[in-house]
This record gives sequence, C-alpha cells and structure tokens, in this order.
Amino acid sequence: MKIIRYGAGILLLALILTAAMMPAAAWQRDNWVEGGDGFMVNNVIIDTTSISVSTNENNTTTGSVSVTAYEWRNDRWERINGTSLRLNQTMNFTAADGNYSVKVIDFREVGRFNEVRLEVWTSANVTNSGVIKGGHANATGAGRPDLVVTRVLSPSGDISVGDVVTVTVHIENRGRYEARNVTINDPAPEGFVISNVSINNTINQTVNPNSNNTYRSYQIRAIDPGSVQWQGVNVTAENALGIRFNYNSPNTTIVVSDLAALTFTPQGPNGNRVDYHTRSSINGSITIRNTGTLPAQHISIDFGLPNNATISGRDINSTTGTVYIDQIMPNNQRVIEYSLSATAEGFFEVPITYSYVYNGSNKSGTIQTVTYSAVGNTTIATALQYWFVLLIPVILIAAVAFFLWRRHREYKF
Repeated sequence: MKIIRYGAGILLLALILTAAMMPAAAWQRDNWVEGGDGFMVNNVIIDTTSISVSTNENNTTTGSVSVTAYEWRNDRWERINGTSLRLNQTMNFTAADGNYSVKVIDFREVGRFNEVRLEVWTSANVTNSGVIKGGHANATGAGRPDLVVTRVLSPSGDISVGDVVTVTVHIENRGRYEARNVTINDPAPEGFVISNVSINNTINQTVNPNSNNTYRSYQIRAIDPGSVQWQGVNVTAENALGIRFNYNSPNTTIVVSDLAALTFTPQGPNGNRVDYHTRSSINGSITIRNTGTLPAQHISIDFGLPNNATISGRDINSTTGTVYIDQIMPNNQRVIEYSLSATAEGFFEVPITYSYVYNGSNKSGTIQTVTYSAVGNTTIATALQYWFVLLIPVILIAAVAFFLWRRHREYKF
C-alpha cells in the first residue's frame, strides 16, 4: 500500500511539474507555412526554413524543418529560440507576453519550398496572428508609443483666491507606433473648482506618431489659499497589440496667496425707462464683501456717467460718479446705494467698474453695465396748454371782481 501511495504521489507531482512547464492552452491554431515564410503571433514570429519532405513505401509523409522564433524587442527582431523539428516534435519558449509551444503536425510537397503544418499554443492574450510572407525580415512588430504628456497653466504664478487659471493638456507622440484607446485622467487640484471646459477629448483617443495636439482645455478657479502639490496628468494608451502603457506629466505646484478677495454683487437696475422732464430716477445697489483673510484697501467704484446723466447717493461723488472706500476688513461688507437719472432724452449706458489694492497688488474689473432709455414726457406741455385755455375766464372773472370792488368803494363814499 505504501508503494502504491508513494507511486501515486510521485505521479501527481510529475503531472504538476509538467503542467507548470507547458504553456497554458489559452490560444491554439494550426497553419500551413511555406519554407521561407513565418507565422506571427502578437510580437513573435516563428520562421520556417529548409523544409524537406519524403514519402515512404507505405505512403506515409514525413520530413524535417528548421524553426526559429524571433521577438520584437528594442525596435528590432531578436532571436529567442531555434531548432530542427521532425513530425510530432515540439519547441517551447517564453516571450514577453507568455509561454509558447510550436509543434510539427504535418508536411507536404508544394511548389519549390514545400510546406509544414505548425500547431502553435500560447498563454498570451492574442490580438493578431497570421502567416507572414518572407518571415520576420518582412514584418514590423508593435512597440511602445513614445508619449510625452504636458500640462500648461496660464497664469502659472501670482495666483490668489478667486483667480481663474486656464489649463491645457498636450500629448505628443515622438515614437514610431500609434497610441490607441488613449484615456486622460486629470482631476482638479484640491482647493480649486473646474469651470468653462472647452476641449475634453479624454476617452478612447488615437495619437498618431509624430503628432502633438491639445486634448483637454479648461479653467480652474482658486477657492482656498495655500500651496497645492497637483499630481501630474495620468494617461493610459495601448499599442496595436492591445498592450497597455501608462504615462504621466510632471507634478505641478500651485501657490495661492492668502490675500483679500472682494466680491461685488449688484442688485438692479437694468433696462428701465425714465421720463426725463420729471427727472425720474432708477435705483440700484452694490454689495461689496471681503471673502479673503487680509484687508482690501483703496477700493474705488467708478460709474462711467455719459453726458446728460446724473447720479446721487451716499459716499458717491455726484460730479465724477465715483465711490471711494479706504478699507474693508475680512468678513466685512459695504452696501453702496445709488440713483441714476437723465437730464435729456436718449439711450444711456453706465459701465460700473472697480479697483482695489491688496498686499501691494492692484486688482480691477467690471461689475455690470446699466442701460436705460430716457423718453420725452408731454404731460407738462399738455398741462400748460390746458391752463392757458382756462386762464381766459379767470382773467375775466378777476376783471369783473375788480370792477365791482371799485364801484363798491365809489358808492361807499
């Protein structure tokens, strides 16, 4: 019994070792290959030469063939194995993508060079296969695309809270091989939000050799101060064989200054009509809030008054149409109320702009543009015409009254 158990154990171990040494039968195919040609699987070519065929008196065909295996490495074919095989003999080898086994299963006399039937097994994930006329000398393998990923920021420095930065992602293929199924992973850095995406070609793109294009363009706005280490753009791509590669742009450091950041929130007006004879007015307000951590200084608001337009309100210079505030502290706000009117008929545009100083730097921009139309008012002119008509009986009544009063005084005396 012990002998039987030991024998069974040795047999099982032998089977395990044999299975480990043989390639997994993930893919199998047999093809007739002419002498001088090759059979290509992925980046491997099995060349056949010196095929000799003979048939004995029993009409049984036999023969021999020289088989050489090449693999595409470093942009050229490199020999990895070779031998002479007879019928039912096998050559095993290992390539970069898996194990291979080549077996001779038949011979035949065809033309000048004869043919051999090869059965090829491999554990690799096969994406292409077939007979190559002329063997490896007439074939090119699929290599790694030489991609260079670049992220460009504009502006690249002097960024403060509230600033907007334009980001573009470029991919250049400097190599000889096409990059397929290119996917770009480029999340926003911490402390920023993405806005205004104009180009977003980030999935399943093809990048041709010797090309350089923009595949993503968008804007990010700083919402938090501090120094951010932004991870590089991650790009994945495949070559013609479906082999996947990873690429990354360099990391980017973004420093957002801990400065003042004013927000200007206008409340009306826009598109109102004003009766200029009555000097009717349209009213609005602007709320200024410091959302930063440092004081904002020398805040100026300019109402670009056109001719025949006037403005009034607290802290507003009615002559120049400007507001000046010396300082607004963090988490504080000011409300500017104003009243616009016209002194002549016409269409009016009042651009409202701002400027302020923080930490020695200047910032300026536009808040809004108020538009309104002042139209002629005929109410007063019509009223004057009516009073002129009514004035005649009034004059007559006054004259009669004066005459009676005079007569009364004469009779009295």
